[in-house]
Amino acid sequence: MTKCLSCLLTALFCSILQLCTAQTSSVKGTVTDTANQKKLSNAVVTLIKKSDSTLIKFIRADKNGDFSMTDLPDGDFAVIISYPSFADYVDYIRLSPGKTLELGSINLINKAILLKEIIIKQDNAMRMKGDTMEYAADSFKVRANANAEELLKTMPGIQVDKDGKIIAQGQEVQKVLVDGEEFFSDDPTVATRNIRADAVDKVQVFDKKSDQATFTGIDDGEKTKTINLKLKEDKKNGYFGKLSAGGGLKDKFSNEAMINFFKGKRKMSAFGTMSNVNGNGLNWQDRSKYAGSEDNFEYDDDYGDFVYNGSGGDNMYFNGNGLPTVWTAGAHFSNKWNENKHNFNTSYLFKKMNVAGLDETKTQYILPDTLYYMNQKNNNFSQRMRHSLNGKYEVQLDSSSTLKITFNGYKGISENINDSYQESLNDKAEPVNYNRRNTSSKADEASLTTSILWRKKFKKTGRTVSVRLEENYSNTGADGFLDAKTDYFNAEGDVFQKDTINQQKYNSSKMLSLNGKVTYTEPVRKDNFIILNYGYSNIHSSSDRKTYDYNNGKYNEINPMLSNDYDFLITTNAGGIAYRIAKKKYNISFGSDLAYQAYRQTDNYKDSSFNYNRVNLFPKANFSYNIKPQTRIGMGYNGRTQQPTLQQIQPVAENNDPLNIFIGNPQLDRAFNHNLFVYFNDYKVLKSRGFNINGNLNIIDNTITTSSMVDTLGRREYKSVNTGATYNYRTYMGYGIRFASIKTSLNVNLNTNGGKNINFINGEKNITNNQSYSGGLGAYYSQENKLGISLRTNTGYNTSVSSIRKDVKTAYWTQNYNLETWIQLPAKFDLGTELNLNIRQKTSVFDENRNAFIWNASISKRMIKDKCALRFEIKDILNQNIGFNRNISSNFVTENTYTTLRRFWLLSFTWNFTKNNAQAENQ
Repeated sequence: MTKCLSCLLTALFCSILQLCTAQTSSVKGTVTDTANQKKLSNAVVTLIKKSDSTLIKFIRADKNGDFSMTDLPDGDFAVIISYPSFADYVDYIRLSPGKTLELGSINLINKAILLKEIIIKQDNAMRMKGDTMEYAADSFKVRANANAEELLKTMPGIQVDKDGKIIAQGQEVQKVLVDGEEFFSDDPTVATRNIRADAVDKVQVFDKKSDQATFTGIDDGEKTKTINLKLKEDKKNGYFGKLSAGGGLKDKFSNEAMINFFKGKRKMSAFGTMSNVNGNGLNWQDRSKYAGSEDNFEYDDDYGDFVYNGSGGDNMYFNGNGLPTVWTAGAHFSNKWNENKHNFNTSYLFKKMNVAGLDETKTQYILPDTLYYMNQKNNNFSQRMRHSLNGKYEVQLDSSSTLKITFNGYKGISENINDSYQESLNDKAEPVNYNRRNTSSKADEASLTTSILWRKKFKKTGRTVSVRLEENYSNTGADGFLDAKTDYFNAEGDVFQKDTINQQKYNSSKMLSLNGKVTYTEPVRKDNFIILNYGYSNIHSSSDRKTYDYNNGKYNEINPMLSNDYDFLITTNAGGIAYRIAKKKYNISFGSDLAYQAYRQTDNYKDSSFNYNRVNLFPKANFSYNIKPQTRIGMGYNGRTQQPTLQQIQPVAENNDPLNIFIGNPQLDRAFNHNLFVYFNDYKVLKSRGFNINGNLNIIDNTITTSSMVDTLGRREYKSVNTGATYNYRTYMGYGIRFASIKTSLNVNLNTNGGKNINFINGEKNITNNQSYSGGLGAYYSQENKLGISLRTNTGYNTSVSSIRKDVKTAYWTQNYNLETWIQLPAKFDLGTELNLNIRQKTSVFDENRNAFIWNASISKRMIKDKCALRFEIKDILNQNIGFNRNISSNFVTENTYTTLRRFWLLSFTWNFTKNNAQAENQ
């Protein structure tokens, strides 16, 4: 026994000794300049594990260009060598135990030479540079003369829908920059649809930090998902652009022109379009910026104060409902000079949009004791026009301070005409009421926002101060007419009551706000900071609504029940403190803002006023951890007060729809939103693979919801009230990979969202639980200048149940399949086709076939060294396109169908032109 134990201990000791003296590997080499045959000192040499892209080690070459890495594990690795102004060198190596791998002289190639002769060592289509995912544009092949939007569709981790909305790494892209600058406006589609794909060198996807975080170097957790289109160097000196003209049946046309001038850091651009086959409305972000359909006060976390969003009307957004005719024009100028100390950027935009169409809406309302149905048809025409001007000027006053001035303004008009027919039916499909309504309105709008921001850094690293002053002004005036007739039916189906409304309405709203804020950061020790802020805001606004009844041939009898004249004054003092720990591996922050708000509402009709004061708390906390260079996890919490909108609290009825009348509630209290989020991102650079998971949970205390009273005649009066806690959630998981060997990119994503909502129906509390699940698959295959195939699929399941009628459950499937191909034929012909299949499951309420198979095709001929193209295309060959939308909300389900573009053909001619200077100039 003793002998056996001795042998065992001896073997164990030998094993430990062998592990302790295990042989390690090393690698050596010398970095040189190919053209000048000189050694490159301080070149960065990085060793990455091939299997999972883990960073093993990195060093700098010495003054003679020599480098040596020791104490390395054995296995397969990638060596990356970088040096300013030279192309990166990438090579695979295998290290053996106890051996030194001699790489010898490694020659780097100057990027200027690469413009003439490209030497490819590795197909590195995707790479992670810090927090930025960078795509090499030339690694993703698209058809000749394609735009940047088509290029984005081919890249793993990026999705683009038919309206140009971009999802990157599971999050909505809010900004698209061109060489780091805004291009005409915040509208991403202006850049993605007008910049040519072959002008793009890199596509960079990153979370843009707030201006304050960029200035201080202290991450404040505020980020905006952003894409930067980095242009090729030979496109930055000279000009490039395109002209396109097209026409076809039936009376269809589409014309556009754009030109971009570059000279060093000076850039000038202009564009214009005329089309009745492309809505090309302002993007989803501009809609929220300009629409402002409800007057609202909100707390801006980034600014740290209350901000007023004035009424502006849903002016320049086209949602696909109707037949649009659009005219746009714009001009852009930007320049940097005096060693980039001065930066000026300005853009002008003009837009006019006419939309005409018919739509039909069917709704099922769920009441505590019954069901009823509403069918509605609308004939709409709208005309909207807007001039917008925005810009910024930033100057570096000295080595430690900057001054930034920004402005953004617009002036426009809008006109709307609507003829509506509406009927309500009981659960036996018997008539309850019938309404015909004609409305018209015309509005003038103007808005101007200006700001001045001064920032200064002190000698002590991390100590900064910034001062911001801002002015906001808006003015909206509208007048219109309402002519409505309603018949009410008894149980026998006979009309027993008639109501008639004939009124003229005037609405006017003005707002002026002056805001100021001071932010100070102080380092308390290494990588630890305290952030203090104080803000003051004074917002004065007015809302004047007058309604006149028709009497003796004139609109001269004011209706006091539908008229008011209010002044609002809000004064806010807000301060905050936060503590941040900013380490290389992790980042932690926590703190809160506290705001004291004095609110005064004056009723000029009754010569009375209403005052109240509120103290609002805005806690927040964020945590992020870098597991390894390309792998990150994070989570956070933000709390904020949700103030009632002015429309919700104004105690006056709105009767534009006599069967659905909204009444303001001056007793409405604020709600409080708790927002929690978590994310995980992982990238394998050498495998061109990305994996993203993120989720969001929003819990609302004292929720602002709706209380509806529906009478036996089918008339609904509703107002906003407070209730208990509700919640909603969203999760996303996405996986993207590029297989360079087979020239294929693959995307897979899974999404869920849902929540609990509460409303009140005829005094009874109704709890609605809804869920939505969807999954998608996308793949793109290309052969350089020969063939491209794109496949995208998405399947979704939606369900909703209300507590007042648990026996009435709404559930349905939706499916979408999209296949796009293009192929290059002999004699410079290009053939393209798109197949789009939409499947919408029928329900017990909506039992009509809403499926649509849409087939588009085109053929084009490239001419004059591929600078020009003649294109013939047919849209919706099978004539099956259907304008369709289905929505589940609280106790009702709606299905909306509307006029949309159907089969037409277009013949167009496009000229792409470019002229580049031989040598870059810096001015």
